[in-house]
Amino acid sequence: MNRIFKFFALVLAVAGLASCGEKDNKPIQDVTVERTIIYTVGDQELHCTVNGDSEWDALLESFCDYAMSGEQVAFYSLGNHSSVASKEAPSISTSDRNELKRWMKAMEKEGKTVSVSYDDRTGRWNGVAYLTIPLTQEDNECYTGVLTCVEMPVDDYGMTVIALVPALQISDDTLLVLEKHGYTMLCGSKYDGGDTMTLCGTIETRQLDDSTEYLVLNLTSVSESAISNVWELAFVQSSLDSAQNIGDIYDFSDDGTVTHTGGGATESGSWSIDADGNLCCTLLPGGGCWNINWVSLQTMIISRIDNADYTVIGFESHTN
Repeated sequence: MNRIFKFFALVLAVAGLASCGEKDNKPIQDVTVERTIIYTVGDQELHCTVNGDSEWDALLESFCDYAMSGEQVAFYSLGNHSSVASKEAPSISTSDRNELKRWMKAMEKEGKTVSVSYDDRTGRWNGVAYLTIPLTQEDNECYTGVLTCVEMPVDDYGMTVIALVPALQISDDTLLVLEKHGYTMLCGSKYDGGDTMTLCGTIETRQLDDSTEYLVLNLTSVSESAISNVWELAFVQSSLDSAQNIGDIYDFSDDGTVTHTGGGATESGSWSIDADGNLCCTLLPGGGCWNINWVSLQTMIISRIDNADYTVIGFESHTN
């Protein structure tokens, strides 16, 4: 894989870098937003810089084509995200290509990771948006099944709610109730399931009030094994200060320890994933806990807001 993030600091500061799509000879009139898109097609991870709405639309068209060819597509944008949530649902199933693109644009504005597949039996695109994306498919943390609606489980907290909730039937005897940010999701009033989807997350066990166990697919949980790696600091995007030690090495061990090597010195500390799915590490710039926006075998992106400062940090897997 190319060392993609070496370009990001320049991408964020300089307009007019080469984009993914073909450009015509006409002057670009709609360059209002520059986006750097990280995306996966199957098990390949790539990146692209697009300028303006026309190039962004062309890239989304290619994502639709990739999905139609049988590939699972996921993407995350380093563009300017909106602080206002859209009215779009975090998942979609549609045969309308334009509707899918509108939905993907809305999810990108919210800073979410989007995953899209296509079911050639039904002719429908199926998409789901995450605040984080767990492991890539090659790590066997994604599950394909039929989306269905079931009665909400009555858990051991004694809560009784009459509602239908979405679940993924991945085999004849395995049903995964969908959960996001600690909340069970709800089926829409006009949706009764039946679509084949691939969803990524962590399977967890819950207990009914009669002590019977059932399975939940936590769509926002990131496994510690995804973080346990040797990472190289590749870029820092901050509204206040971007002068960081690019190239520093962070070795996240599976025992919860971390070593940071940079400037000719090495220091040791600790790291963990907290109850909210954030990466907490004493040695990260500024310390504290960070949202995990993207993590794969090659790339990790984390972010957080400190007062008025929004900071995004990118790492790439380091090969000794």
